[in-house]
Amino acid sequence: MKILHLYSDWKWTGPAEPVLQMCQSLQDRGHEVLLAHCPSPKAVPEDIAGKAAAYGVRTTTQWALDRHWPLRATWRDFRGLPRFVAAEGFEVVHMHLSHDHALGAGACRLALGRRSPVLVRTLHRRSVLESRLGSRTLLRRLSDGLLLFTESFRQATIERFGLDPERVGVQPLTIDLERFSPSRRLRDVRAGFGIAPEAPLIGIVGRYQKYRKAEVFLEAAARLAAEEPEARFLVIGRSSQLQETVVAPMQRLGLGDRVVLTGYRIEDYDDILGALDVFTLLMPGSDGTARAVREALALGRPCVVSDFGMLPEIVQDGETGLVVPAEPAALAAAWLRLVRERPWREKLGRQAAAYARSHFSTALLGERLEGFYAHLLAKARG
Repeated sequence: MKILHLYSDWKWTGPAEPVLQMCQSLQDRGHEVLLAHCPSPKAVPEDIAGKAAAYGVRTTTQWALDRHWPLRATWRDFRGLPRFVAAEGFEVVHMHLSHDHALGAGACRLALGRRSPVLVRTLHRRSVLESRLGSRTLLRRLSDGLLLFTESFRQATIERFGLDPERVGVQPLTIDLERFSPSRRLRDVRAGFGIAPEAPLIGIVGRYQKYRKAEVFLEAAARLAAEEPEARFLVIGRSSQLQETVVAPMQRLGLGDRVVLTGYRIEDYDDILGALDVFTLLMPGSDGTARAVREALALGRPCVVSDFGMLPEIVQDGETGLVVPAEPAALAAAWLRLVRERPWREKLGRQAAAYARSHFSTALLGERLEGFYAHLLAKARG
């Protein structure tokens, strides 16, 4: 198959990694894949173009794909994209964000009519899409197929938008299972953070905007520290709001040196995750799929997560971790159980790693995408 993916962003954030994993998984199965993304406006350490090269994914920036809808650039895209699709013989155009969906699908439908390729959208969201006019138009009229990441999101979206269940599928979540493997020899990073080898260590990852509930994590940390004075906490990541969302609550709660702010990590990120005893996430970020949770599970670290969005479907309560309300008391109680019951914690960790290996592989993703595309193509031709 010839498949074009559209992604109207350049930043290495949100859905960018899942998009590249999709492209790579399809290439691994012998399909011809091209990723069109908008050009980076400046030189940055990490952008999707650089990462795509590392993944071996072929890309193009010949279209603006500018989500601010500048008139001249949008008109060039609207005219040029369907011509390119027809000339190159793409059978599937797969879209990932509202802008590239509206532009790509609208242009192909209008210009190509019945010669239009199969149009597919993945919804990279942390909650079910609201039923608004624009969303209804995109999903009902400008999509041949729709992919979501969990069965509950699939069912809710079918019901909310009145969609044909045969054209709505579930897309497997993926991570790099070689990098995030419990059998890998990881570097000991505890000493570098001033943390004792046997100290209970709990961590969280994210960009710490207000909605990410970092203060709930810190209030739970203060509660656990009262019961387990040796416990330590890693806050991994960065944010322009860090002073407000993390530093000020730390000071107010008197957490002192119990909490370490690691900053944004790249090279030793897997080593840091592997140093944890328990991983926690309370609110997924912009892509909604809780990548850090899946990475921690793959490393054999039990996860304590909230009951928001797809988190309860990523973490199996009592099997690979614990699912609790996003409240300090509930979170601290879950941590305390895991800290004090080491054999049980280690059992959950082993089960977490096994679950990740069977559910988060790129091979499974490629197989499912190929099957979904083939199903939609058969419906379109038949």
